[in-house]
Amino acid sequence: MTQPDLRSIIERAPLVTCLGPGGVGKTTISAVLALHGAATKRRSLVLTIDPARRLADALNLPELTNDPIEISSFDKMHPGGTLSALMLDPTATFDHMVAMLIPDDERRQSLLDNRYYQHMSRTLAGTLEYMAVERLYALTSSRDYDVVVLDTPPTSNALDFIDAPDRLSNFFSDKVMRWFLPSESSSWTTRLLDRAGSRALGLIGKVAGEEFIEDTLGFFAAFKDMLSSFQQRGERIGALLRDPETVFIIICGPDPARVEEAKTIDLRLRESGCRAQAFIINRVDTPFLPQEVDATETIHRATELLGGSAERERVQSFISRLESLRRARDEAAGQHAEAVAALRAHAGDRPVFTAPRVPPGNSARAALLAIYVGLFADGS
Repeated sequence: MTQPDLRSIIERAPLVTCLGPGGVGKTTISAVLALHGAATKRRSLVLTIDPARRLADALNLPELTNDPIEISSFDKMHPGGTLSALMLDPTATFDHMVAMLIPDDERRQSLLDNRYYQHMSRTLAGTLEYMAVERLYALTSSRDYDVVVLDTPPTSNALDFIDAPDRLSNFFSDKVMRWFLPSESSSWTTRLLDRAGSRALGLIGKVAGEEFIEDTLGFFAAFKDMLSSFQQRGERIGALLRDPETVFIIICGPDPARVEEAKTIDLRLRESGCRAQAFIINRVDTPFLPQEVDATETIHRATELLGGSAERERVQSFISRLESLRRARDEAAGQHAEAVAALRAHAGDRPVFTAPRVPPGNSARAALLAIYVGLFADGS
């Protein structure tokens, strides 16, 4: 059975989600996929969580912000589409969500000034992942873009962002809110004396420190009216990530450890109710030359072309260095081919694409274009 090419996999997807471990070039490939969306006359956006300067350089931008910036440096490649990018600012995204859900200026400002809110919005486990999908939801709901490419957070667990809406919705559940908010039948002091209260206080101490207890109460009191909207948005974001039209692509490097990580991510993704449609192995070496050459004959011919025997020593030194590079490259290419074969065996009927390793010293823009050509030059 013929496998689908990369173009056909992403050409109609409103959301392309790139998964993978850190350090494999996931952000650059996400930008490449967004660029291809623009090249097919779509309004395309890449949402990245990686603050590295390299992507901004590749896109010819002074910086990336939490607001979409339209990119003009690739206009000749996409005359019928647009390419935009933004870098997630989780705190600004959380503040923006609060501004939307609390229209009253005084109550909104009270929550934004609350020390527990400030601590939670910056450091609570899962906040980065939740804000990534919250920002994603706002962008897809606006319908300003035909395709959004999400470069997922570089966390220790590459699937944290999928579970983040459920985890934070549970954190702000009715049961938790009732526990924190005062009532006529019990007081905060009374709750501290029972076992459940002691455990909860210990958890709060680990997250924010005991000095935030009073701010915690004020936070939950201010957050109470937002609870329903917050949970509904979490449910809608979770549904968006599990929508059949959402495309998941797993990106890894060409070594056994990275391939194993890709397999683990694939299995976890399946357990979460999603399915990876394709894999991309980045930084893959191919053989230096298409076929073996006779070094002695090469030296002889080059010597003649460069002026005769007087040049033989210089030519021989150059060819020797070239041959050493060829052997190293071919050895790496053989190892990479084994990694590609191993992932293809795991992937089954799903395609595994390869992107070339770009030698160091090239500009970020040149590297991005080289990867684009590697993935799409053959029409895929």
